[in-house]
Amino acid sequence: MTSIQNRTLEFQQCVKTFNKQLNIKTSNAPTSPPSKSDFSKKASVIAKDIARVTQLLRKLTILIKDTPRFNDRPIEINELTYVIKQDIFKVEKSLKQLQQQFRGGTGQVDSFNKNVVNLLNTKTQGVSQSFKEILEIRQHNEISQRSRQEQYAADDTNDFNYLTLRSQKNASSISENPFSSSTNETIPADTLMLPESNQLLLLEEQSNVYLQDRNRAVETIESTISEIGNLFQQLSNMVSEQGEVIQRIDSNVEDISFNIHGAQRELIKYFHNVSTNRWLMLKIFGILVIFFVLWALVS
Repeated sequence: MTSIQNRTLEFQQCVKTFNKQLNIKTSNAPTSPPSKSDFSKKASVIAKDIARVTQLLRKLTILIKDTPRFNDRPIEINELTYVIKQDIFKVEKSLKQLQQQFRGGTGQVDSFNKNVVNLLNTKTQGVSQSFKEILEIRQHNEISQRSRQEQYAADDTNDFNYLTLRSQKNASSISENPFSSSTNETIPADTLMLPESNQLLLLEEQSNVYLQDRNRAVETIESTISEIGNLFQQLSNMVSEQGEVIQRIDSNVEDISFNIHGAQRELIKYFHNVSTNRWLMLKIFGILVIFFVLWALVS
């Protein structure tokens, strides 16, 4: 009679070991979908930056075009202009890094990456061109406003000179009249100045300060336009470089296609030669039969 052994402990240990292995496999299994590639992440960030710059540019356009010229908000406009300029330069720098990082590939993925870079370059060029155009409008408004202010200041200066001359004449006539003063003291001309002259002096000082601010604003706009022009030229160079790379890829593809067609023609010629040479086919068939017989004898 065979003896019965109790293997309950062994079974429990096997179950525990199996459960541990199952838990390790489930913990190592991927729980999240595969992440995007590094190129896609960087391109997505650049596209979001371009969209944000476009919104800021739209806001700047509204401020410059829809605001009255003598009631504009120069501080807000200057701050927004500075932010847009910095963002455009940031996008241009990111595009350069992206282009240098994924340059030199020849596959379909690399070709797609080049097309994405070209598309981002084109969008950045459009944003830069729009920014340059709105800055030129701002510059034109500032120059025309400055010329009107200078004309207004010149008119005020003429009025001030006229009032000063008239007050001096009044002072001289009073000093020449012996019955005007019992002490015959000369009255300073400053005390005989009309109130309008003081107002004109104050207006002239305010006009000078305003003109200086406008001159600085025009100089800032001109420097920004120059920087944006240089940036636009750099983006154009990047696009032309990408175009040259695509042309080289197209030429390489044409060469490969030509070589493939040439090899196909040679194979067809060889097939025709083999099919027409029956004696060679018989030789090949005989060699195969002999090889099969020898292999059967040896085995």
